[in-house]
Amino acid sequence: MSQPVEADGRNWLAGAVGGLLAGATMGVVLHWGLGLMPTIGTLVGVETVLVGWLVHLFNSTLFGLLFVAVFDRPLFDELRADVGGCLSLGVVHSALLGVITGGLLLPTALAIEGATSLPVPTLPVPGLTASFEFGAVIAVAHLIYGLVLGRVFAAFTVADDASDLLPIDPADR
Repeated sequence: MSQPVEADGRNWLAGAVGGLLAGATMGVVLHWGLGLMPTIGTLVGVETVLVGWLVHLFNSTLFGLLFVAVFDRPLFDELRADVGGCLSLGVVHSALLGVITGGLLLPTALAIEGATSLPVPTLPVPGLTASFEFGAVIAVAHLIYGLVLGRVFAAFTVADDASDLLPIDPADR
């Protein structure tokens, strides 16, 4: 089994870049699957697609840094030593984020802005089907976030990452 590359700030860069790239891919799913970017913009009081994207990418980058703060510990050294372990940590991280942000932070922030319920835009069929569609898209978006975050983190930090996806020589990181 390989060993993680020594950090010297590299893990923080990996978390920030991974969070940003993961947020971009997740945002595509959220925007085209549910049209949620204006809703995300309401978190700062501006319901536009552009502001929604800016808020989402900023938060995604912060959550990438949170990933490093939580998982860059000796307890997780073995998992961080290979691509599969980094992917697993990314998925666990994004699942927890989905529960915390979707179940607590987003509803609280929208309530502070005066919304009485979570706006679910552009769903074609109301009721149970719409709720299922909304939940499924959110779940897939978070899964994608975790996989991209974990993969980018591995590209920056795993010493013998032999795959062709995001290959970066550890000496050049």
